[in-house]
Amino acid sequence: MKAAACWLLMLVCLAGCTDQRVLEKMGFIRTISFDVAGQDNANMLKVTISIPKSSQNESIVYTTVAHSSKQARAVFDRQNDRRLVNGQIRQILFGEALAKQGIWKHLDATMRDPSVGIHAHVVVAEGDTEKMLSRKYPQGGTAGEYIDNLLRAESATRDIPHANLHTFIRDYYDDGIEPVATILKETPSSLLIDGVALFKKDKYVARVPAADKMYFGLLRDSVDTGELNMDDIRMGKESLPVSLSYIHSRRKIRFSSVKGLTAGTPLKVTIHLRIRGSLLEFYGGEALDNAANQKKLEAGMSRYVEEKCNALIALMQQNKTDSIGIGQHVRNAMKYASWRQLEWDDTFSKADITVRADVKIKDIGKLTRS
Repeated sequence: MKAAACWLLMLVCLAGCTDQRVLEKMGFIRTISFDVAGQDNANMLKVTISIPKSSQNESIVYTTVAHSSKQARAVFDRQNDRRLVNGQIRQILFGEALAKQGIWKHLDATMRDPSVGIHAHVVVAEGDTEKMLSRKYPQGGTAGEYIDNLLRAESATRDIPHANLHTFIRDYYDDGIEPVATILKETPSSLLIDGVALFKKDKYVARVPAADKMYFGLLRDSVDTGELNMDDIRMGKESLPVSLSYIHSRRKIRFSSVKGLTAGTPLKVTIHLRIRGSLLEFYGGEALDNAANQKKLEAGMSRYVEEKCNALIALMQQNKTDSIGIGQHVRNAMKYASWRQLEWDDTFSKADITVRADVKIKDIGKLTRS
C-alpha cells in the first residue's frame, strides 16, 4: 500500500514539472518602439517590435497601428508563429513627436509585465523608428544589438547619464529631480547618439546637444571617467582647442537659507565643480612644464566649463525642468510640509544659479605634475 502511494505521489509531481515555455517556440522581443501614427490617425499609436532570429545576425520586424500597446501586441501575436515574450527587451524607443506628448502611459503598460527588466534603455529617437529597426548596419548584427552596444559603450564612459527604466521611473516619482533619456539619431550609414533629452515629468521639453553632454554629466553627478573637448580656450591672445582626458570630477551644491522660500524669497545656488584630468591634446606654443603657463591654461579651461554649464542651467530654467537634482538638496534642507507647499518648478526657474569650476591638469602625457 505504501509503495502504491509513493508511486502515485511521484506521478503527480512529475506531471506538474512539465515546462510550458519551450525556447524554440518563443519569440523574444529585443526592441520595442512607440510613435505617433501620423496626422490621419491622430489618436492612434504606431508600435514596432524587433525579434532576433536564432542566428542573432538577423531580426524579424513587425509594425502596426493600434489604439494601445496591448492592442498592438494582439496583432503581433496573430502575425507570429511563436509565443512573444518581453523578458529580453533591451531598448524602449519613443519617437520625438510622441515623447513631447508624454510617454508615461506607454512605460507603465510595459512595466506591468514583471518579466521586463529594469535595465532596459529608454531612448528618444529622431527619425522613423520603424526604419531605424529594419535597417542593416555596417557594424553587423541586428539593429537592436547595435543600439544596445552603442548605449552601453557611451554609458561606460559616462558621456551620457544612465537612462534606463529604473532611473527614469525613479526620477519620475522623485519631486526633486526630473528624468532624462538618450537621444538617438539616424544617419545615412549608422546611428548616432545625438544628445540628452530633458523631461518635465513624462514630457520631452528640451535637449542637450551631443557636444555638451559631458558638461551636463558634470552638473548632474560626479564623473569618474570621460573626456572634455574644449574648442575655444583663451590663453593670452590665443584661442586654442584643448582635450582633457581621464577626467575625475566632484560636484557640490551650496545654497542660501531655505527660510522664506515659500513666501517667495529668491533662492541663490552655487554649484562647485572640482575637475582633474590628463592633458593629452594641446596645440599652444607655450611650454606647459612652466607653472605660470599651466595655471593660465587651467584658468582658461575653468572659465570655459563655467560658460558651458551656466548655459545649460539657463536652458533648464527656461523650460522649468530641474534635470540635475538641485531640488533634492533643497528638499533635504527643509521640513517636508514646507517643501510640499513650495512650487519647485517656479522656484527653480527664478533661482540665481551660478557654476564655479576648478579645473586642474594632473599630468601632461607621460610627464606627471609634481
